[in-house]
Amino acid sequence: MLSGVLLALVFPLPKLSLLVWIACLPLILALITERKPGLAFLWGLITGGVFLTGSLYWFVGVMEGYGNLTPVESCGAMALFLAFFSPFWGVFGLLETWVARRSVRLALLFSPFFWVALELARTYLITGFPWNLLGYGVAAPGLDRVASVTAVYGLSFLAVATSALLGWVMFQPHCRVGRWTTVVWIVFLLILDFALAPPPVSKGLNLAVLVQPDVPLREDAVEAWAPWRNPEPLEQLVHLSVVSLQKHENKGTEPPLIVWPENSAPFFFNRDPVFRGAVETLAREAGAYVVVNTITFLGPGTSRPQNTAVALNPAGNVILEYHKIHLVPMGEYVPGWLRFTRMGKITSEVGDFVPGSGNRVAESPEGGLGIFICYEAIFPQLVRRLTPRGPGVLVNISDDAWYGKSAARFQHLEMTRFRAIENHRYLLRATNDGVTAVIDPYGRIVAEAPLYRQTALAAGFSFLARRTFYTAHGDVFAWACVIITLVILGIRVCLRSPLSQE
Repeated sequence: MLSGVLLALVFPLPKLSLLVWIACLPLILALITERKPGLAFLWGLITGGVFLTGSLYWFVGVMEGYGNLTPVESCGAMALFLAFFSPFWGVFGLLETWVARRSVRLALLFSPFFWVALELARTYLITGFPWNLLGYGVAAPGLDRVASVTAVYGLSFLAVATSALLGWVMFQPHCRVGRWTTVVWIVFLLILDFALAPPPVSKGLNLAVLVQPDVPLREDAVEAWAPWRNPEPLEQLVHLSVVSLQKHENKGTEPPLIVWPENSAPFFFNRDPVFRGAVETLAREAGAYVVVNTITFLGPGTSRPQNTAVALNPAGNVILEYHKIHLVPMGEYVPGWLRFTRMGKITSEVGDFVPGSGNRVAESPEGGLGIFICYEAIFPQLVRRLTPRGPGVLVNISDDAWYGKSAARFQHLEMTRFRAIENHRYLLRATNDGVTAVIDPYGRIVAEAPLYRQTALAAGFSFLARRTFYTAHGDVFAWACVIITLVILGIRVCLRSPLSQE
C-alpha cells in the first residue's frame, strides 16, 4: 500500500518527483522477504490497485459525467479497469519473489528489467494503456534526455534500479559492496544529469498560433457550434486566429502555422461547405499552413466515422488527411469483449469510430508536420512512426476538457512532453481546453496558454532534422529488457541450490 501511495504522489497532481527514486522500495523489500508466491502476487496487486486508484481517480468522474453512468456504475467501471490492469503489478510481485527464493541478489538485479518489460506489455496488451509509466515521474532535465535513446522506459529503469539498490543496502546493511555500489550509482545519476543538461531555451525561427476554443461539452452548447446553423462561433475562431497572427511578427521567412485542436464541435470538413470554406479562406488570407480537426466518414453514410486531422497549405489546398490510428477504448469504440455489457451499451453512444492505418506526415518545403490526435500522445512507438524523417515538427491536437479540473490534463501533458524528447522535435500542442503549449525538443514548456478560456497562443518553434537513436531504431532498449528478463528467469530455473539469502 505504501508503494502504491508513493507511486501516485509522483505524478501531477501533486507531483512529488523525488519520490520516484524510492516509490518501489517498500514493494521490493516486501517481495524479497516473502516466501509465499500467492501473497507476493497479492502485494503486487495491492500496489497496482492503490497506485491506479490514486492517480486515475478522475476516471470515475469522466464515466459519470460523459458516459451516462450512475455513481455506482462508474465505480463499477473503475473496478473493472483495476481488475484488468492491477495484475501487471501482481505478476511483478509473483516472479520477483520466485527469483528471490533462490537468490535475493538475482531478484534485485531482475527487478528493473522486469519492470520495463511489464511497462512494454502495458503499452500493447488489453488495447494498450501506458498511462503514467514510472519514467514520466523523473523530473530531471538532464536525465530526461536519456529518453532520446531508450524512450521513457529508460527512465523507469533508472528509478526501479535505484529502489533495488537501496533495497540491497537495507536487506544486507553490513554488506560493503552493496553500500558502495549504491553510492557510486547515485553519484553516476547526478553526474549524468549534469552532463546532459540541455542548452538555453531557443525562441525558434517560425511562428505557430495554437487556438484554444474552450467549447463546452454540454450537448446543447455543442449543437450551438454547428456552422450550418450558426456560423458565428466558427467566425470567432477564424477572427481569433487572424488577430493573434497579426499581433506577432513572424521573424522567419516561412509561412506561419495555425493549429486548431480536437474538440466536440460538429465540424465536417468534407461535407459542410460552410466549415470547409472558412478554413480554406483562413489559410489563403493568412498565408499560413492550417491544421484542423474534423469528422470524416468511410463510405457515403455516417456509420463509419473517423477522427481526422486535416492539414492545408497557404494556398488552401489539402496536403494531408490523418485518421486517428489508436482510438480510445470505451470512448471512441467499444472492444468486442465489452459490447454485451452494460458499459458497452452506454459507451457505444459516445462513438463507434474506425481507426486509420497510415503513418503519413504533411509535407511542406519548410519541413514535415507529424500530426497525432489526443490519446495517441501516450504511445511512444506510434509518435515515433509519425515523426518526419527530415526537418519537421510534431503537432498534437487534443480535447482534454473531458477531464474537468482533475490531474488528468496535467498527466497527459507530462506524457506528451516526452514525445518531444524522444524524437528531438518541437511539439505544438493545441487543446480545446487542456494545456495548450509549445514544447521544445528537450521537453521544456516554452509557452503555455491559460486554462478555462477561449484564447490563442502565439509562439516560436523550429523545424528540426536531427534523428535520435530512438527515432531511428525504436524500442531496442525495452525489448532488450524483455530478453534479459527471460534470461534471468532461465537462470532461476537452472538454480538447484537451497534457498539463498545472498
